[in-house]
Amino acid sequence: MGQNADLIHHYTEFASFEAEGLQKGEIDFPEFEKVLNDYILSQPKETMEFKECWVYKEQDGLRTVRVDFYDHNLKNDIRLWGSRNPEDGQVKSLNVDALDVSTNEVVYERKLM
Repeated sequence: MGQNADLIHHYTEFASFEAEGLQKGEIDFPEFEKVLNDYILSQPKETMEFKECWVYKEQDGLRTVRVDFYDHNLKNDIRLWGSRNPEDGQVKSLNVDALDVSTNEVVYERKLM
């Protein structure tokens, strides 16, 4: 997220993220939501613990979303983030990575789009 990005939504509780962000469509990024559902939310709740979600409008008009989870099996933070142009629906980026909690070093990174 750029320094000149405007925060649209910030979720710190899974219930509000699920009800408002996903069910009411406040994330407004279908490709992101599909990966989120297929990859992260399909895991047992005991495995993936929701931490936070941010939705920004960048200075160039892109919508940027980032969701952080803690993976209890791998003992890593998992971040899913991406950007989409809301005018034409084109996905600019979609990435997932894992960070070692003790060192904050990226131990896994994958570009999804």
